[in-house]
Amino acid sequence: AESVEGPFDAALIAVYGTAAPAVTLVRDGGRLCSITSDALPSVRDIESTDLYVRPDAAQLAYLATLCADGRLELVASPVGLEDGPSTVERVAAGHSGGTKYVLTF
Repeated sequence: AESVEGPFDAALIAVYGTAAPAVTLVRDGGRLCSITSDALPSVRDIESTDLYVRPDAAQLAYLATLCADGRLELVASPVGLEDGPSTVERVAAGHSGGTKYVLTF
């Protein structure tokens, strides 16, 4: 958090124990989501939530088989920070064509 300039509209926590520093980078009224079960109580009107997924070994095995057989391909396209808002709008409108975007800065 010390080397990044905010504020940001939202932050996704993917490393346990980083929610507290990350929330300092989120603007008042923004959002924080943790996939590591350490979302903080809401502060400064920031919506803070944990996101849980249902583990499904059979589904993961099926996807792994598709990948191994070359029948499943993940298309990821890097998007610069300045293009993030327009990319989110395009995806939300259903115009991503299945492409997955990776935000870079």
